[in-house]
Amino acid sequence: MNLTDVVRELYQAAMVIPEPFSELSVDQKVEAQRLLAQFEELQQEHDTVPYAELLHPMLLSKNGRFQDALTLTRDYYENARSWETAVAYANAARRAGDLDLAATLFSAAAEYDPNDLTCWLEVGDINLEREQFSEALAAYEKTLEKDNNNQWALPSAFYCRHRLDIAGNWLTSLREVANQEGCTCGMEGCLTEIFGGYGSSDGIARAEYLLAKAEQ
Repeated sequence: MNLTDVVRELYQAAMVIPEPFSELSVDQKVEAQRLLAQFEELQQEHDTVPYAELLHPMLLSKNGRFQDALTLTRDYYENARSWETAVAYANAARRAGDLDLAATLFSAAAEYDPNDLTCWLEVGDINLEREQFSEALAAYEKTLEKDNNNQWALPSAFYCRHRLDIAGNWLTSLREVANQEGCTCGMEGCLTEIFGGYGSSDGIARAEYLLAKAEQ
């Protein structure tokens, strides 16, 4: 197995560990420690570890070392500003609870890669959960400018317009997304896992979640 494959396996194993750190079981904390130790061994054995700027701070955060992750990602970002380093810094800030910094950095990351959609979705989600609906809507609309049927941004934008009292039947639109027939063949899930993005099942789940929020 080559180094990139080892790093990919580490990343996949780390993604299974839930957040926040304070709610991890003893076994989950032990697993987080094991993965971090394995990564640090790779760093000692190799001059360069692929995707270190993303994986290392994530593993630090999974171990509750939020300040270490912030310091590391800030240094990465200041030394070489790019989509990767901005996203790593943004994720570290979000895990540390600094949502203002996280939103600012995700916005910056989007400027480094004009074709990226995920960063504006992150900005939208951060602001939606803080009930800053104007800022959230602006972010979702940036995604919709590039992908007008994005299955995450579309129901999210409907919800924000409803909360902002913008004229339109936005709850009806949200229900239409929630009630659409998703893919049942299994291919959509495989394709989105391989190529990224959101499928109809993601849109349905997102719309159902937002409808529940609207009806609280």
